Amino acid sequence: MKKPCWITTLSVFAAVAILCGSVLAQENNFADLSAKIVKTSARVKPGDVVVIAGGKHNIDFMESLAIEARKQGGQVQMFLDTDKLERATYTEVPVQYLDQQPTFFAEWLKHVNVFIGLPGVEDAKAVFSDVPQDRFAKANKAGQVVTDVLNSSGVRAVFVGYPTQSDAAVNQLEFSTYQKVFWAALDADLDKISQDGNKLKQMLQGAKTVRVTSPNGTDVTFSIGNRPVFIDDGIVSAEKAAARDFLSRSVSLPGGTVFVAPMETSGNGKVVVTRDQCMFKPLTGESFELKQGHMENYKAESGGECYTEAMAPYEGPKEVFGFFQIGLNPGARIIENPGDYRPQNAAGLVTIGVGDNQLLNGNNKVQGGGNFGFPIENATVTIDGKTVVQNGKLTL
Repeated sequence: MKKPCWITTLSVFAAVAILCGSVLAQENNFADLSAKIVKTSARVKPGDVVVIAGGKHNIDFMESLAIEARKQGGQVQMFLDTDKLERATYTEVPVQYLDQQPTFFAEWLKHVNVFIGLPGVEDAKAVFSDVPQDRFAKANKAGQVVTDVLNSSGVRAVFVGYPTQSDAAVNQLEFSTYQKVFWAALDADLDKISQDGNKLKQMLQGAKTVRVTSPNGTDVTFSIGNRPVFIDDGIVSAEKAAARDFLSRSVSLPGGTVFVAPMETSGNGKVVVTRDQCMFKPLTGESFELKQGHMENYKAESGGECYTEAMAPYEGPKEVFGFFQIGLNPGARIIENPGDYRPQNAAGLVTIGVGDNQLLNGNNKVQGGGNFGFPIENATVTIDGKTVVQNGKLTL
């Protein structure tokens, strides 16, 4: 299943960056990038307990981050994952053991100040693409015990991607192109991203009518009400670090999104998506209606069975309007023909999602965090009559 970048449960805690963009950190750049992440993004302080998690393929980067965190006075522990272990977990471990709740990890989080996560697997498609969805759902449901403590844990989190040939192939891009796309996003002006994010946040908070339209036929309206609005600008500021909500204390690199759980039943209209991905496979010609927030009449020209299979094992309001997101990063860009790449942080890219939104302080609690996001390209967005996105371009 495809998750938006802000969804974080135990089963994806160390690997969530796979879904949130990719970073090339060449060996000679590890030190500089690690210093930026530790000092600016995570704001590691003397005495902080720091966990650094990742995979065998990016252990040099993990090591560099650990050294930098120690130099800042952090008490560091590294967690290592591998493709072989993850593959075996979902294909060889008896299914009854996937139900085991990781209460130990939930307890650990109460004593962790900073979590820096890199992808735990190198070839996600090879590891996960043919795993039955019910096995994911069981593991995610067991991981709910972690989700339940994230807001109260106080942990600050930074999720950093790492490129692989497999990621490039899934997005139908040459590896060299894939790397360049990320570097442009990483080099984007974080201050400008933060400024734009705060403008949108101020406009969205309490908004009575948000309207999203697109040339392909999307026309949806909804209201924000009293729901909090979150910004991922790549920096955990002192203000964010003190926030109650976990999502205010967590960022991804590259940064660049603003997201919110609107009032679920306020969603009405039609959503049309030309191109999408589901479990590493293309998904085209999607459409559905929102009627008082409930998803109806889902259709797809190709690949629609993947969406159905991905959501089937989850229980709860999984087909209820769950979240709304706008990309802010001017360096991230959509690449098509050739390519099939739509990073959710691309400036002006709109995502509308259904399902779990509990970390966003929404009312949809789906055990295991079942949800799905739909990218709306070339969208126009108005907030109480003010246009903030015009044909896929920010107009702030």
